[in-house]
Amino acid sequence: MAKDSIMQRVKAQLDQVPLGALVSYADFVQEPAQFAAVAAALSRLRKAGEIIRFAKGQYYRPHISRFGTVAPSDQAVFAAVGAATGQLIPYATGVSVYNRLGLTTQVPAVVTLASTRRRRNLPRRLRTVVRPALEQVSDVPLLQWLEVLRDVRRIPDTSPDRVVTRVAKELRQLTPPARRRLTELACQQAPPRARALLGALLENLPGKKDAGALRRTLNPLTTYRLGISAKILPNRAAWHIQ
Repeated sequence: MAKDSIMQRVKAQLDQVPLGALVSYADFVQEPAQFAAVAAALSRLRKAGEIIRFAKGQYYRPHISRFGTVAPSDQAVFAAVGAATGQLIPYATGVSVYNRLGLTTQVPAVVTLASTRRRRNLPRRLRTVVRPALEQVSDVPLLQWLEVLRDVRRIPDTSPDRVVTRVAKELRQLTPPARRRLTELACQQAPPRARALLGALLENLPGKKDAGALRRTLNPLTTYRLGISAKILPNRAAWHIQ
């Protein structure tokens, strides 16, 4: 295909792309043999100031506000990473989520994404942690609470007791089906310390089957040093939590 034809296709498709949405070579052509021509066209458009390079092989049409160029939204970035890793969409985790949930006042300089594999060539403000593939978007809030339990001792500007108190409140508000799904996800992918803590919390709520399912996944000889007081978690000893 002629270079002029590639350039025309790229420009025509870019005109249909929302401002701030990320595009890559595969958004313009399906044949890998044509990627070089698309890359050259995008490079020319970047030099002309029509698009901005976001990361290797990724560009966006900038939205210009009175404060300057607006970077792509987090959701646009998440979707682009998801397309590259084959996931429905990577989900945010880490301090940015803990801040949103009211667990910490710290605002992170780097946003952490859960992805099926580590990603390179991401912007400096993004990093990935490896997690199993997302099965359905509705699982994201539950998975984020599992991340809270995983990091209970590492969440900045708070204490494990305060975190556990907040998680217990959230669990009480979940519907029974949501609790069952949370238990399923924990059994599938949460580390033992998070499963033990979730089991201890669920044991204090109506319906003990979920707690029992989690207990069966744990080594009865393992102790979990999480820094949680007996006042906040009265049944901690039964779950070998300290």
